[in-house]
Amino acid sequence: MLTPFINALMSADADSVCGAAWGERSEQRTNTRNGYRHRDFDTRAGTIDVAIPKLRHGSYFPDWLLQRRRRAERAPNEH
Repeated sequence: MLTPFINALMSADADSVCGAAWGERSEQRTNTRNGYRHRDFDTRAGTIDVAIPKLRHGSYFPDWLLQRRRRAERAPNEH
């Protein structure tokens, strides 16, 4: 249930970087998508496989995927 939600968020974010949705023709388009790369993402529910969109020019990688778990995700005794 979490995987499709995360993939949809990244897809929408990549669409905004490209200037148009996947498969949409637009005068405002600045880039095009070029498949996906798969990465493991650790959550409380376990490790899930996420599909990160690739771009033809430049790169797209959500910085939230690189961040360590936030303080709320850490053990209550840890400071």
